Amino acid sequence: MEIDVGGILNSLWQVVVVGLLFGAGLPALFALGMRSLASVPAGHRLDPESNAPVPTTPVGRAVAYLCFGLCVAAALFGVVVIVFGKQIFGG
Repeated sequence: MEIDVGGILNSLWQVVVVGLLFGAGLPALFALGMRSLASVPAGHRLDPESNAPVPTTPVGRAVAYLCFGLCVAAALFGVVVIVFGKQIFGG
């Protein structure tokens, strides 16, 4: 009985990459979206006249929506793989 070390290492790096991507990448992407949603013009956290928070910049809002959309797409892709994995990948 021989052990296929090359096959084991190939599988191992694939698991590590996917784990980093979904285990750390998606939360980091969501955090970037939250940070972008909180972006305001430099030095303007509160409106000096009304003391109300300054709204998010349009670029920050667009980046936040892009990040949240990618997170939702990844979650939906995961659900599709779970439900239809055998039809998609065979087996």
